[in-house]
Amino acid sequence: MIRSSAVTLALWAGLLVGGRAHAQSETASETPSETPDGSPLPATEDPLSPYRTKFDVLTERTIGTASKPVVFDWRRTTAHVAVTGDFLFELNNFNSLRAGGMVRVPTAGMVVEIGASYARVWDTPSSRLLALTPYRQPGRPNRIDLDIAVALPLAEGVITASPRFFPAAQLVFDVYAGFRYSIYPTGWGGMRPGRVLSAIFSPSLTEKEIENLDDARLDAMQVDPGRYGLMVGFGNDLYFEQGFFVSPRVMLSLPILAPASGTELYFWADVTLAVGMAF
Repeated sequence: MIRSSAVTLALWAGLLVGGRAHAQSETASETPSETPDGSPLPATEDPLSPYRTKFDVLTERTIGTASKPVVFDWRRTTAHVAVTGDFLFELNNFNSLRAGGMVRVPTAGMVVEIGASYARVWDTPSSRLLALTPYRQPGRPNRIDLDIAVALPLAEGVITASPRFFPAAQLVFDVYAGFRYSIYPTGWGGMRPGRVLSAIFSPSLTEKEIENLDDARLDAMQVDPGRYGLMVGFGNDLYFEQGFFVSPRVMLSLPILAPASGTELYFWADVTLAVGMAF
């Protein structure tokens, strides 16, 4: 009787121990691989946890960079040298054509230009007829123009031309802002060096300069006293792989400085073509 009771107790003890072990094994197998807040387990339990990153953190990081096609990287050049030609539309009956050169320097994502041109002015059939009347029109005789301008690129990309034997090119669309200063060496005749120096910094031509330019002006022309002005415009820079570039543009004069210079040529346009090399 005692022996049977001992055997029964032993059986019950074995069942309890086995059930507890089975429950612990099921609990261990159902243990999650991460904490309830979504972060990985400590490194002691998961050796890969130091190398894991949440998805929302990954989306805020730079995954890669995108490159843009470039035929000629003008921003990495030192200087550009070009010859220029201009035709002026001064809203009068005279023809004006300019020829010269300029130097362009890329800096801070922009292009700074410095140029000098000789402006040649000649009669038209209309101006010859006007000379037979008492009326005169504002105009500017032959002169030298100095220009300083800044070109700001707004858009650029690689283009392919038609027909296809033309090479691909880098096209840049620019807006321009510039300052133009006109020099009339003929107007300094008979003036002392001090008066010449004073006239150079004057915004308008002096009476002595206008008097000296009377022989240089065209018959139907009234010499405009304006010496400098501001200009804005837009144009394209077309760069080829070897550094050769063509730059057509249209500039418009703004009469902002007219009260100081006394000019009567308020709004007029300048169509320019520059051809050169970038180094």
